[in-house]
Amino acid sequence: MEEKLKKQVWTRFVKEGALDSDRMNKRIMESWYFCRQSGVNPYDGKGIQLLSLGDLKERQRQNARLIEAAAPFLNNLHSLFKHTKSILLLIDPEGYVLKVVGEKDAINSAREINFVEGVKWTEEEVGTNAIGTALRNQEPITVIGAEHYSVASQNWVCSAAPIKDEDGNLLGVLDVSTRVGACEHDHTLGAVVASAYAIEHEWHKQMKEDELELMGRALQFRDSSPYLLCNRMNKIIHVPHSLNSLSDLRHKPLTDEAIKTTGWDVKMKTPVYSERSDRVIGYQVFVSESERPVQAASVIPEKKPFQFPGVKGVSSAFQKTLEQAEQAAAFDIPVHLTGETGTGKGLLARAIHDHSPRHQGPFVEMNCGAVPSTLIESELFGYAPGAFTGAKKSGYKGRLLQADGGTLFLDEIGEIPLAMQVALLKVLDHQQVTAIGSHRAEQLNFRLITATNRDLMSMVKEGTMREDFFYRLYVYPVHLPSLKERYDDIVHLISWYCDKHNWSIHWRDGAEQIFRNMSWPGNIRQLINCLDRLRVTFPVQLPADLEKIKEVMNGLYIQKLTDAEAPSHNMTYREEIEKQEIKKAIEAAGGRASAAIRLLDMPRSTFYRKVKKYQL
Repeated sequence: MEEKLKKQVWTRFVKEGALDSDRMNKRIMESWYFCRQSGVNPYDGKGIQLLSLGDLKERQRQNARLIEAAAPFLNNLHSLFKHTKSILLLIDPEGYVLKVVGEKDAINSAREINFVEGVKWTEEEVGTNAIGTALRNQEPITVIGAEHYSVASQNWVCSAAPIKDEDGNLLGVLDVSTRVGACEHDHTLGAVVASAYAIEHEWHKQMKEDELELMGRALQFRDSSPYLLCNRMNKIIHVPHSLNSLSDLRHKPLTDEAIKTTGWDVKMKTPVYSERSDRVIGYQVFVSESERPVQAASVIPEKKPFQFPGVKGVSSAFQKTLEQAEQAAAFDIPVHLTGETGTGKGLLARAIHDHSPRHQGPFVEMNCGAVPSTLIESELFGYAPGAFTGAKKSGYKGRLLQADGGTLFLDEIGEIPLAMQVALLKVLDHQQVTAIGSHRAEQLNFRLITATNRDLMSMVKEGTMREDFFYRLYVYPVHLPSLKERYDDIVHLISWYCDKHNWSIHWRDGAEQIFRNMSWPGNIRQLINCLDRLRVTFPVQLPADLEKIKEVMNGLYIQKLTDAEAPSHNMTYREEIEKQEIKKAIEAAGGRASAAIRLLDMPRSTFYRKVKKYQL
């Protein structure tokens, strides 16, 4: 509709209340009626309700995270709309303008109608406008010239889009306002919507980073009083095993009423601050049992010691891994296991499940790298009877539903295709799944453990893994050291193998040293293969000639061994100093090779060669 005709329609409406619905955008028409009923003055429309400087600063402080998330995108839009006499605005959920960016002339024009930081720019205050209408409807909208209900804004073209959190709650509104006729505005709303979506993504990323730090901090809490953890949006993200009766409240807002229905009371709510900044990242909420009639004392069962089904050994590197796994087991949070192939990630995942609050539920395992990409969806989600050609008549219950009430272990998670990452992310966010060919969503309640030998952070940078999917998985990472890092455990692994297979042989001097001198690129799996081969070749006794042992083992996809590889016991003074430096770095890094390498600033290959040389 031409601007002149719009003005005529507006004039008739404000005088008579009559409106031709065929000539007006539905949302604009609804807003005009709303403004008329609310008593908004159509002949004014300047901002009236302005915050004092102190109140503005406080509101900006309260919305600091939103401002921080939006800042780079406001700057991008500012560059995009340069020389168009535009201003860009960030508004809070109540309609107060938090931030204004733009060219000086445009800002001065906006100041004439009090369109400034600290003003309340809602429909009730200034009539139909993109910001206020987007706030009320929570939809993107462009309002052009005389579509504004009040005359003060009718020289402007405004495009606004809501900004929401992951639960659909309104965080604020992003707006671009331009003087009428200053530029073409056909694509403005698209740019605003795209920027609002990018701000939402940044907000979600910050939220996950905060939750990741919060869960890490929780593992350091030493208070014995029962407590819950809430994120900064007051949503419960962790319920310990001792409060199992509250488990249904996980991922729901914290309220006193909800807690009381479970027989507990909120005793105290303490903010948890980020170590990266002085901002609150969540809350530790202490609870106590509601008063009940005194009953006979019950015996509290002893805590079950953490049992690892493999060989624990004595190396500090692996003992650290087991400690982290034991801590993580008690918390119903996603765990991500990292480590080279053959280090025992599957065994550790099982151990975490067996010592978790879900130990009586199922443990469902799936190797994502072993399932063709075309079948991953049906394997995970399952399918309804007759969903596709070749489907079972009875349908198939996918791994997600199989794991309901227990633990789902996804090995080689780095092999999940991007499209499948989106679908799985939705399941993790909403805790429900819809089988292929079905229209019925089923509720889920499972704990996720993932594992990979790939660098997920690098995959995010390369674009082969979604960033939001990464943060969903990488809540509590546990690293399994390679066999090279478990040097002291090799003897224990050999002893375990011999006991398991009743292989009662005498290990001659030097035979075990051959195993210690190997690089073991295949880790424990390769060690077991070597021992299998030796047991078949020498079932009764190992030969006195160590060269025969080397010959058998050299044929098993590992580098050939030479006496020169054995560490020398006659070190120079310089070598002794180097050995001590490497030893101290390994201890300072808690046995983690990657951390020790960073401390030493030494090439990885050089580090492992020195470790082998000095038998560290």
